[in-house]
Amino acid sequence: MLSIRQRVPAALRPLLVLAVLLAGLLAGTVPHARAATAQDTSVTFHVQATTAGGTLLVTGNVPQLGSWDPAKAVPLGTTASSYPNWSAGVQLPVGATVQYKYLMRSRTGTVTWESIPNRTLTVSPDAPGNHDSWNISPVSATFRATATTGWGQNLYVTGNLPDLGSWDPAKAVPLTTGSATYPLWSGAHQLPPNTTVQYKYFKKNPDGTVTWENGDNRTVVTPPTGTLTVDDTWR
Repeated sequence: MLSIRQRVPAALRPLLVLAVLLAGLLAGTVPHARAATAQDTSVTFHVQATTAGGTLLVTGNVPQLGSWDPAKAVPLGTTASSYPNWSAGVQLPVGATVQYKYLMRSRTGTVTWESIPNRTLTVSPDAPGNHDSWNISPVSATFRATATTGWGQNLYVTGNLPDLGSWDPAKAVPLTTGSATYPLWSGAHQLPPNTTVQYKYFKKNPDGTVTWENGDNRTVVTPPTGTLTVDDTWR
């Protein structure tokens, strides 16, 4: 092995040594940085559909859902007691916005797509899965609430629908805020159209305990189509 002294002028030797050290440091840290940013969570797709003996699948714009290829779509399952409710869990990257659709495959292999626009979800590690109905467009609901919180507290919304966690704090929809918007918190989730929704906000403490807001349940009726935005103040 040739030595550095035989090849490199004396004036350049310190620079070469520094370059070698930096390269070693980068080689040791880059893989760890990549591993730290990779995070997936299981998202459960629920849909109510009558299939007349066929099977139900979900596909979408990400490889985990088959990239819109029916041959690679994710099959959903049901049972005699749960039919016509179908479901399947899929590992998806946290923070990703995913477009998806359901499709039916008959016993003869004929594929029928939903005719509505693509459905959309934003993947969150602690949000409930979507609860859909075959070929019915959901309403995109945005919850906006003004609430002051203590250090480490976060705001959530839950309600009487599975889409909002069915009053279970562990399945509630998380709201987010930022330095430019605090104390305004917001979050979006799909809800069924033409539906009366009861809901309420709560704060989750760092130790996992929750504090519910005062007063009766809030109520809103979703529109037939489009979007819904509610603006509330913590009470």
